[in-house]
Amino acid sequence: MSGLIGDLLEGIATFVTDVWVLRRQRAARNREENGWGRVAADVAVFDAWVIGLSVLTLTAAAIMFFGLKLPLWISLAPAAAGVVYVGYRWMTLARA
Repeated sequence: MSGLIGDLLEGIATFVTDVWVLRRQRAARNREENGWGRVAADVAVFDAWVIGLSVLTLTAAAIMFFGLKLPLWISLAPAAAGVVYVGYRWMTLARA
């Protein structure tokens, strides 16, 4: 049970830290200050995109490696594309 509670607390701490970092990044760029609720909603949508994209890239890489018997370096191409896209989404979120 302590593992579940620890993971839950870690997830909450990570989410609050992400919201705080995003607010600090926007303030450092002299953007208008958004409320905690709006920034939290933006971070929640971003996290949903990251989780969904991670599942899709893992599935695509597994199918390419185990199902199609492609080399590992080719099978990791979806993961590399996912990392680039998530980085782009974070930069646009920080600029908004």
